[in-house]
Amino acid sequence: MSSPQMYLPTGDLTIATVREFKAALVDMTSDGKSRTLDLAGVLRVDAAALQVMIAAERTGRIALSSPSQPVMKAMEAIGFTPASAPSDGDVNEDS
Repeated sequence: MSSPQMYLPTGDLTIATVREFKAALVDMTSDGKSRTLDLAGVLRVDAAALQVMIAAERTGRIALSSPSQPVMKAMEAIGFTPASAPSDGDVNEDS
């Protein structure tokens, strides 16, 4: 069975779903190839899911893309900026 190129979780990524979330990421990268985690459909995220996302990204095999507003706020709250975070026109330009 081949792993999908992209994983698109939706709804809540919380401690209640983190076991399945982690298993999906492990399965997705089991062939050693790089994949994308599209976070646009995530409505709520907690610290448990953030830990899984950060650990997955740090392996170098998962790129985080299109974080929803709740995901971005949670990442900002802990001071994390994904290496694969897009820079678009919605970012405040205080320079």
